[in-house]
Amino acid sequence: MTNGVSTERSILEVEAGGAVVEGVGSLAAVVLAILGIVGLVPVYMASVAAIVIGAALLAQATAIAGEYTRLLSHVSGGTLGAVELGTGMTAEFVIGGSAITLGILSLVGIHPLVLLPCAVIAIGAALVLTSGTTTRLNDLKLEAAEAGALAQSISRAAVSGATGVQVLAGLAAAVLGIIALVSIDPLQLTLVGLLVGGAASALSATALSGKMLQGLQRVGSRH
Repeated sequence: MTNGVSTERSILEVEAGGAVVEGVGSLAAVVLAILGIVGLVPVYMASVAAIVIGAALLAQATAIAGEYTRLLSHVSGGTLGAVELGTGMTAEFVIGGSAITLGILSLVGIHPLVLLPCAVIAIGAALVLTSGTTTRLNDLKLEAAEAGALAQSISRAAVSGATGVQVLAGLAAAVLGIIALVSIDPLQLTLVGLLVGGAASALSATALSGKMLQGLQRVGSRH
């Protein structure tokens, strides 16, 4: 029993760490975008911000994948595995890697005014596509904990509000990226899109890390 609790705690520590990394990275991207908006080497700031947000998306995907698999195994008695993770986390892996690649290419001077808006569009799409992942994860947590009807209602309402904000932020970032592609001043719109995407990613990471830290506290109390 002690070994089981220790293993679960180790898994949760890794998952919470991934969510914290995402939050810190997203906040760093927000700061970089603001510095670019005020005129401090904007192309470099936008490129690095895109790389950081891409890395944050990868960190979140890793954290959610581990938690999702653990909960699916618990709820289904071990009959479900990673196949059921869904498109949300796959999108985060693919788009996170794409944002990093586009950011690096822009950083070395390869068509930054085209690639950076494309990175913003990709980040916005990732926020929209992954908005349901947190909801599904929350439902699995409630099922695993066998929470009461009132607790389920409150938890789902809170997650629904956060999901709505993430969807709106993702759409806003994608629209800003599209406008930047056809604008005569694409860099400012790109930086604003990165600011919006970074802020939404930071909020998502804060909610996710909070849930995982609660899980660590429960495991610690059982131990």
